[in-house]
Amino acid sequence: MKLLDRFILWVLSVLSVMLSLLLIILVIVPALPWLQVPLVRIIVGVMALVSILCVVTLHLRRAGRKNQGEAALVNEGENGSAFVTLNVISDMAKRVAQDCEGVRACKSSVKNNGSGVDIDLEMALNPGVAVAPLAGMLQERLKNRIFEMTGIRVGKVSIMVEAAAEAKAPKAEVPELPSRVK
Repeated sequence: MKLLDRFILWVLSVLSVMLSLLLIILVIVPALPWLQVPLVRIIVGVMALVSILCVVTLHLRRAGRKNQGEAALVNEGENGSAFVTLNVISDMAKRVAQDCEGVRACKSSVKNNGSGVDIDLEMALNPGVAVAPLAGMLQERLKNRIFEMTGIRVGKVSIMVEAAAEAKAPKAEVPELPSRVK
């Protein structure tokens, strides 16, 4: 939801709550003569209740849409829809990457792209691992495994190698210097 939409929703919510409170006060303390009629008091009370229910409904619908954006569609049919959260797909991607030989550590994030998901990986590799072949193999493996496990198509797999440990050369023997202290 865009910033302007959220602001408008917030303003409408505040105005609706204020109107509801005013109506409730008018029902409880009927200062005007026409509010002393029981039918009018009932109508005003119902208006206050409807106003509060509208605010609650708006916020629940917004929360529902927000959570739906954090999931990817797996299956949709006449019996309903099935979704997998992006966190689950991210965990799957992380496991697939860490199962590859040469990957020391991995972080993953997943974005919904409308027709599937895009995956971003940040990895640390073991010493001596060739980055290009590993990245190409891992991209294909991720696309295939995520599709096999969930039925969700993987668009892009972006890989950032943050650390590749260098093989440490053995330390050269440093001769001991003679001590000056006797």
